[in-house]
Amino acid sequence: MKIGIIGTSKVKNKDLIKKVAKIIAATSNPVVLTPDKGSTSEFFAKEYLKEGGRKIFIIAPLNDTEFGYSWLNLKLGEKINCNTWRNQPEKLNEECDALVSLGYSVGGLIEICYSKWFKKKPVYILKELIKNKLPKELEKDLDLRYISLKKLKNELQNK
Repeated sequence: MKIGIIGTSKVKNKDLIKKVAKIIAATSNPVVLTPDKGSTSEFFAKEYLKEGGRKIFIIAPLNDTEFGYSWLNLKLGEKINCNTWRNQPEKLNEECDALVSLGYSVGGLIEICYSKWFKKKPVYILKELIKNKLPKELEKDLDLRYISLKKLKNELQNK
């Protein structure tokens, strides 16, 4: 099972992110992410590797001439080309079997919403890293699972 990792542009809670990385590395599942330099995803990826994480797949728009991708850390794993940024949320969802949200961001919300159309999957939202749940109207179309850090390991192993 490939686990998609999404989160905020800026790292907000390093200790919790380290714990998540340790838990996911212990499952031996590979992860899929788009690691902007300095982002939560990049921090997670580095910690995941330190904890013996098996494999990282990086979704990157390697053919994008409109915006480029120089701010991505492409050294963390195997690159999967999504061609352009417009295809990134779709490709991330196609490549993973579950999403783990490490906090809300505009890009992360797009990736969560795309889980409706591209390989529908559970979206694990860690309660410790959010202030509020998403609007109830989204729950009918998405498999949102608000869980505590303690329950994450069991959820991912039982998937």
